[in-house]
Amino acid sequence: MADDDATRDSLCGFPPVTLADWRELATRELGGASTQKLVTRTPEGLELAPLVTAEDVGSAVPRAPLLARARRGWAIAQEYRQMRAREAGAAAAEDLSRGTDAAWFVLDEVLAAGVGEASGREVADGAGTAAASEGAGTGGGATNEGASEAAVAGSEGAGTGRGATNEDASEAAVAGSEGAGTGRGATTEGASGAAVARSEGASGREVAGRGRAGAFGSGRGVEAKARAGVVVGEAADVAALLAGVDLARAEVVIDAGLRALPVAAALAREAERRGVALAQLRGAVAGDPLALLLAVGEIGWSIEHVYQDMAELTGWARARAPGLRTALVDATPWHEAGASAADEIAGALAAALEHLRGLQRAGVEVDAAAEALVFVLAVGRDLPLELAKLRATRSLWARVAAVCGVGPKGQVMRLHARASRRELSNLDPWVNLIRATTEGVTAALGGADSLALPALDEGLGEPSELGRRLARNTQLLLRDESHLGAVQDAAGGSFTIERTTDALARAAWPRLQAIEREGGLLASLRAGAVQGRVAAAVQAQAQAVATLRLPIVGASRYAARPMGPPLGPQAVKQVGSAGAGASGSDSAQAGGVSGNVGTSEAGASDSAGARGSGDASDSAGASGSAETGSGDASDSAGAVGGASDSMARAAALHKILSQGTWPDAHVLWSMSEVQAAIAAGRGLVGLRRPGPGSRVTPLSRGRLAEPFEALRTRGEALGSPRVVLVPFGTASEVRPRVEYARAYFPVGGFEVVEDEATEEVQVAAARFANRGARVAVICGTDARYATTVPELVPGLRAAGARVIVLAGRPKDQWEALAAAGVDVFIAAGADALAALGAVQQRLEVLA
Repeated sequence: MADDDATRDSLCGFPPVTLADWRELATRELGGASTQKLVTRTPEGLELAPLVTAEDVGSAVPRAPLLARARRGWAIAQEYRQMRAREAGAAAAEDLSRGTDAAWFVLDEVLAAGVGEASGREVADGAGTAAASEGAGTGGGATNEGASEAAVAGSEGAGTGRGATNEDASEAAVAGSEGAGTGRGATTEGASGAAVARSEGASGREVAGRGRAGAFGSGRGVEAKARAGVVVGEAADVAALLAGVDLARAEVVIDAGLRALPVAAALAREAERRGVALAQLRGAVAGDPLALLLAVGEIGWSIEHVYQDMAELTGWARARAPGLRTALVDATPWHEAGASAADEIAGALAAALEHLRGLQRAGVEVDAAAEALVFVLAVGRDLPLELAKLRATRSLWARVAAVCGVGPKGQVMRLHARASRRELSNLDPWVNLIRATTEGVTAALGGADSLALPALDEGLGEPSELGRRLARNTQLLLRDESHLGAVQDAAGGSFTIERTTDALARAAWPRLQAIEREGGLLASLRAGAVQGRVAAAVQAQAQAVATLRLPIVGASRYAARPMGPPLGPQAVKQVGSAGAGASGSDSAQAGGVSGNVGTSEAGASDSAGARGSGDASDSAGASGSAETGSGDASDSAGAVGGASDSMARAAALHKILSQGTWPDAHVLWSMSEVQAAIAAGRGLVGLRRPGPGSRVTPLSRGRLAEPFEALRTRGEALGSPRVVLVPFGTASEVRPRVEYARAYFPVGGFEVVEDEATEEVQVAAARFANRGARVAVICGTDARYATTVPELVPGLRAAGARVIVLAGRPKDQWEALAAAGVDVFIAAGADALAALGAVQQRLEVLA
């Protein structure tokens, strides 16, 4: 070994470097500060060192076979949530023909959760309110937008911010009450406006639209929580979904929730109709009732009946379709709510244990139960931590499964990774392409068996063809040109990754033990214990986002206007304006999409959606079909015409959910009985079980950028107000705070104009007067503020300034400066959402 090291050193031509040498150099570069300054701390309390050596790792290296995927490379998957089954199926057929290996269909969560007709009415009512108020946000100002969002959510005092509890004040802010404060702050004329920006619980955020359900807030009712997806009500819908898919070659996954048993029966019927042997089917028809409880807060029937259905489906699949898995362990709701990586791991393992116990109670052997599982994990922005999360989950599952008596085959996890939807931003969707690429690299190196990347415009509505193509091609580049899947455990041997994997596994283990001591995941959810533990991490993450310590490119950092071509509603508006002078069908088509803010393509029609669907789709869509007697439920959803997607979704769900419960539903336990019922024309959602189902307090899911999107929308509704930077002092003195303010205000939709630095009060006031602005931002040094601000503020007021902002927050001076007339303070580490919202609110009050 010594000879090898000597040979290597002589060939490289560089002298050996010791750890002490590195520390000496790092300390010098840090200006004498300790290298501990370079240590990153995670929400779990882990310390990620900048340099990890073999001595640090020790014997913590996991066993490689348990971290290896079952195939060379990974399956390139695409996920489909289009409402109409035809359109989802057509998109899948196109993607499969152009390089994807797997189609992953996600049913609408209202249907997947098995909720009844009452919930269907809630959905319809909520969507009607949404349609009535759609567009109010831009036409009537940001406060109207906030009100319409609150109406969509159906929530009293929808905003929660970072744990703000004053619901009445938050509701008043959303309603646009002039001068109303939220949280612990209050907004009035004068110096108290500065108190809003300074107040830790202050809520320019709620005023800026933070009250929307799903950002960091919560709503009431299924309509406020359930995510849209494919609407499937008949066996014909399943046929339409799979019309262009080669069932003998492609991997098909249908995340059907509680509807997995009848959906699998419909899949089997369609395969037999095409002459495809059931043994040739690959993928999964499955669901995770616990994930639905976390996401929606309700499932339609008892967990015992859910596991009985799952057991029936598992037994049938092992006997007839061994390539199909039948149970999901979906940790996505944990991630989308803001839980830490350790909580995600613990939640996934706790759900897997609940599935094992539930299936065993229903008569399934433990090995069969373990081999039926598909784990689903979302991958976020932090490459080393998220990569370690995937590896730690695999390692811990092997340990848990072994303790449960599962054999070697069941100990190897089947892992599907999806790029984070929580990280997506609508302000500059093109940045989402970079996010997805980074997260795809993480999942590939982390050993995912299959991977799905979102379309860059997914947050704007149904993904466009361009968005799907870029997502698909990104994976093709990573796998087939970069060869990231050529090594089974590519991260193995990296001291940093090995140590992080071990530390994360050790952090997740006591969390799993805590859930088990509480009686398992379901019991812990019913008691609210899990939700309480996650809330702390969510609050910390929300605070980091609001204070810009957790930056979002395009939203809270580098908040320039998007440089690429418009996507989603922006593209729709352009189509509408371009078609305004057209005639005939072109004009009608442009008008048909211009009112649909959820559609990202002008050609989103049934005819376009039927592309490549073949005869099965045609028969499925035929009205008065002999098989169903009612036509395609997806077509009824699409028949709404120019109404919004939310209205179309509500109409389809209401129709399906109002079919009612079969009187003899409780006796339909076997797959053969379900298949016979479907052959007789019974609807899939008619297959219900006795209730009532479980209800828990759900986790509140959302995207990190949503508060900033609402803030930007409000700023644009105000006309992108001009903000003038007033540098007071020498150019070198003011430069740091001028640069800070220049990047700060575009986050709120402000136009920034910069004056030249001066040390003359009269000159500064005169220059501001020439700008025709109402917001002045004083940029200087703390040493100058005490004497110059009391003189400068009156001059700026006389020159037309209605809002005075100070860049910086001198600890010993801010009360005196507020008394001198400063309305808002901005500073690194302070709440940017609150400060920018306070400026916007003052402009609204003064308008």
